[in-house]
Amino acid sequence: MRKQRVILFVVCLVSVAIALTLAWGAVYKNLDTDKAATDKITALDMKFIKGYVVYPAGTKEAPTALFFDIKGGCAKPCAISKKAHAKDEAYEQKAWGPWLTEKEIIYAIKALAAQAAESKLSPPKALIVADTKGQLGGYVYTSLDTVHMERDKDGTVLVYPPTIEPRLKGN
Repeated sequence: MRKQRVILFVVCLVSVAIALTLAWGAVYKNLDTDKAATDKITALDMKFIKGYVVYPAGTKEAPTALFFDIKGGCAKPCAISKKAHAKDEAYEQKAWGPWLTEKEIIYAIKALAAQAAESKLSPPKALIVADTKGQLGGYVYTSLDTVHMERDKDGTVLVYPPTIEPRLKGN
């Protein structure tokens, strides 16, 4: 009888551990690379891309990054930083460009890949943008390893567009 109780107790502990692992599996780690999202963006998977509003950093001809702001998935303004996109002068230097059309998105993704190859940077990747609770807000698609952002406890995430200093030939 005692042996059965011990076995039942162990089975319960294992079940709880498995359930917690599965529950925590849905938590996104901020600024980690999401390989599946990277592959979909690189492959120009429009079904995936249409789930986001896409904003460029830099110029349309030579973007430094693309911000994939999830459509309708956030309870709080957990992405781009509607603040950084505002017309406020304080944010003018740090503002993302206006959202892109489907054709502009395709061009920008190809331009980022070409720039990375030309500059010997790592290929662009999708960095996860998550709030402090681990909820997905979108992705920053860039060759950089990180971007500057501010995350508030209320779920608001302010993502600043990266700037890349141009390299001079011969350096």
